[in-house]
Amino acid sequence: MLSTAGLILAPALLWVWVFYHSHRYKQTRLMLLLLLFAGGFISGLMALVLNHSIEKYTAFWPGARFPVTEILGQSIPLFSAGFWMMVGVNEELAKLLILLLVVYPSRHLEEPFDGILYAAVIALGFATIENWFYLEQYGVPVIVSRSIVTLPAHAFMSVPMGFLVAKSKIHLQKHQNDPQAYYIPMLWILSGWFYSTLLHGSYDLMLSLNREYLAYGLVLLMALQTGWLGKGALKRSKFLPQRNESS
Repeated sequence: MLSTAGLILAPALLWVWVFYHSHRYKQTRLMLLLLLFAGGFISGLMALVLNHSIEKYTAFWPGARFPVTEILGQSIPLFSAGFWMMVGVNEELAKLLILLLVVYPSRHLEEPFDGILYAAVIALGFATIENWFYLEQYGVPVIVSRSIVTLPAHAFMSVPMGFLVAKSKIHLQKHQNDPQAYYIPMLWILSGWFYSTLLHGSYDLMLSLNREYLAYGLVLLMALQTGWLGKGALKRSKFLPQRNESS
């Protein structure tokens, strides 16, 4: 039991450490990260219910056979493809809800890299509970491959959403006396969610089409995007040592 828990938790906690260590100019409370990681478990359970409801009560489900269309040179049923895109909608929505409920109202969301870090930790918690379910169904070999690719992919998918959620909070704080200030932050949050949903749904769809090389290529692009967003956010961090010295 302990070895199984270690197999699932160790890769996720390693990635949490990577994101945490990247935020080197600010001391982030570990208890907050632990809370967000546990919140990822809850978001995983929420998404499980949503995905099951889509599969059971709508025409979208993985085994749907009609109508058929051509995607990536392969004939696939539209409702099957739609199901995988809906999975992206549900799972990124569940992560977003935890992000908005736990950190958006708090004083801990101060700059864009905070959003990157917090969204990544939630996503890693989400992927961890998802891996637990996969272990029950498919065994250890699948978990090993998921820990290498799918686990960080979940974090990379949610990083743009976290980045824009943080930007929206900063905008609200700067224009809190402006009654029109709520529209732009709302647009940023929805845009971040939509973009992360698109990344997530595309990744799942590529795997469902047995186009692993495209899915892995997308993961690589998402990793590069995460590095680009993170580097830019760190450069503008108000916690930079030289900025503190000049102030």
